Amino acid sequence: MKVRYSSLAGALAVAALPHLVFAEGPISANVAFTSDYVWRGTSQTDNGMAIQGGLDYAHESGIYLGAWGSNVDFNDNANVEIDLYAGYSNELSNGFSYDVGFIHYDYPGQSSSDFDEVYLGIGYGFLSAKVSHDSENDNTYWEAGADVELPEGFGLGLHIGYSDPDTGTEVTDWKIGINKSYAGLDFELAYTDTDVSNNHLADGRGIFSVSKSF
Repeated sequence: MKVRYSSLAGALAVAALPHLVFAEGPISANVAFTSDYVWRGTSQTDNGMAIQGGLDYAHESGIYLGAWGSNVDFNDNANVEIDLYAGYSNELSNGFSYDVGFIHYDYPGQSSSDFDEVYLGIGYGFLSAKVSHDSENDNTYWEAGADVELPEGFGLGLHIGYSDPDTGTEVTDWKIGINKSYAGLDFELAYTDTDVSNNHLADGRGIFSVSKSF
């Protein structure tokens, strides 16, 4: 899914929003409001707000699948993005974890924008790394991140990514965010930027997001 900083079920998902868990079973859901839907450093909502949510199923074996959606604004016929994904994640006895899967990005009304990725992620402690590949568009995205616990229940999230297309412009993006849960809500204040100089949608910006867990 794309928060794009939203969560795939499993330890090393693509971006991650907190889950809304129904009871203590394998099914969970997530919902969030964000001041700007930014994916890999670029706004997907023309610098506008987004409401996002998804549904996940995670089996105790490590197999998971889910769906996630958000409003988008690309100045074309697409107003909604729907991501469908499935994969397998596991944590090893030595503390390492891995996550492998497939995700389909779907844009109703603008099917020419649809695309697929396969991904592989690894993690250890508060560190993670991941590679995603889109064979149709010949693009590979490399990323690494860290989630650090801070005093008073705050958390620090760090992310850096690199888009490496076979043809076209290479792009590096990064993000730093502070998060905290308070009064049953999960808050994040972040700053993201890229090395792109000719696209205002990829300029540096602050992002505020809030979600609620039940």
